[in-house]
Amino acid sequence: MKKKMVVLLVTAMVASSVMACGGTEEAATTAPAESGGEEVAETDASAGTDAAVDYSSLTIAWSPANLTNELQVTLTDDLTAETQKLGCKLLTADPSSDPTTQVTQVENYIAQGVDMILMSPVDAAACGIVVTEAKEAGIPMIIVNCKLDNLDEALCYVGCDDTTAGETLMQYVVDQIGGSGIVAILRGPDGLDAQIKRTAGFDTILSANTDVTVFDSQAADWETAKAMSITEDWLQTTTLNAVVCENDEMAVGAVEAIKGEGLSCDDVMVVGIDGIDSAVASIAAGDMRATLLQDANAIAAKTVEVMCQYFEQGESTIEPEYIIPWTLIDANNVADFQ
Repeated sequence: MKKKMVVLLVTAMVASSVMACGGTEEAATTAPAESGGEEVAETDASAGTDAAVDYSSLTIAWSPANLTNELQVTLTDDLTAETQKLGCKLLTADPSSDPTTQVTQVENYIAQGVDMILMSPVDAAACGIVVTEAKEAGIPMIIVNCKLDNLDEALCYVGCDDTTAGETLMQYVVDQIGGSGIVAILRGPDGLDAQIKRTAGFDTILSANTDVTVFDSQAADWETAKAMSITEDWLQTTTLNAVVCENDEMAVGAVEAIKGEGLSCDDVMVVGIDGIDSAVASIAAGDMRATLLQDANAIAAKTVEVMCQYFEQGESTIEPEYIIPWTLIDANNVADFQ
């Protein structure tokens, strides 16, 4: 997928910062959180300064939710590339969507005394504890892509607004089916912030459109295979107008199920969220009807921009949230995203 202009702008800013502070071109990217920590330079970022920052002396830790989901992989690739340009050392560990593992890995980062932690939480409730622990240790944390209840203890949030995504996607479906029909919903893992808010967005639109009936709503946990199996079961018992999915990987599974039953996606519309490459390709092929682009490139670029702003200008200059807008992709504009 084409990277957005914002990535180019931040890349230019990053390159400028490296030249100004004498950062190296080569960075270390280390996967295991258990590896020995390195001593890092003390930085009084909260005071604010215009002095050049030696990024090569900084160690940044990145904790994705996993390294299998396409969105998380893109975030990881972009963050790795941009911190490498700065000359930072980036530590990355894969919790494999296990909140207990993620908490342990982030606690290891805290014990190592890294300069900043970037985290895309596996679970909003379970992972909040490490935000508190990082704050107590004096380590700033940027929460990426999934909000937490104790977000006020983090430096800030960078990502999209999931309630808006739910409202936008369900309104699109309602309009496409003419305000009346039967839909089924594939949810993300129950309890995850993105699932809660996307579902709430769905509910807001559905409550105002009572001629749209929800046949069933099940958690497929962001997984293609699970979504395919659930959709196959639905198609054996009812006729659906749409399958509304809280992410694209589940939408891809729903498409496979529909086609496997010999049905057309013109008859059973499938929509998703994230704008991953496989979803864009599916829309271009005439299978998926639409997705909402959660621009991982833009999220990663803004995260690095905020990180640099913190080290160069101080904590007082950082806003609590940086919201990246959603972009609807369907047959009308899919060519722009291939």
